[in-house]
Formats: sequence, C-alpha cells, structure tokens
Amino acid sequence: MPRTRSQTTDTQSSLDRTATPSEPLPPPPEALMDTKELLSFLKLGKTKISELINREGLPVYKFGNAYRFDRNEVWQWLQNRRQMR
Repeated sequence: MPRTRSQTTDTQSSLDRTATPSEPLPPPPEALMDTKELLSFLKLGKTKISELINREGLPVYKFGNAYRFDRNEVWQWLQNRRQMR
C-alpha cells in the first residue's frame, strides 16, 4: 500500500527530530608545501630544515621519500617557538 502524503511528512518529521546535529566540517587545508617551497617560505637551507625537523620538531608529513609541510602548522610552530625563547 503506498504511503499517503501525511504519512510521508510524519515520517520525515520524526527523522528530523531524531537526527543529531552534525558537527561543522573544518575548513579545507591549504595545499601542502614541498621542501623547495618551505625553503623559500623560511628562507633557510636544506641542512637547517633537516635539523629543525629532527631536533626541534618542525611538523612534517612524510610520503615515502617525499616531505610535505602544512603552511598553517609551520606558522603555528614558528609562533610557539618564538614564545618559548
């Protein structure tokens, strides 16, 4: 037996009331920088970048032999580093 319009509306209303509000999605991340872009961004050499990754916790994503850096995470890391000194 097909549903009547009121049955469909009632079913939809009950779904709307029981549905939990979803959390808003975070903004999409900016494109990740490669090492060359990071060198330009920080105006540092490869050796210094390696030291910062290994000794001072510069945030990095590693994909095989490729390194990628999130511009916002690097900026936040710089701000936190400045506050420490």
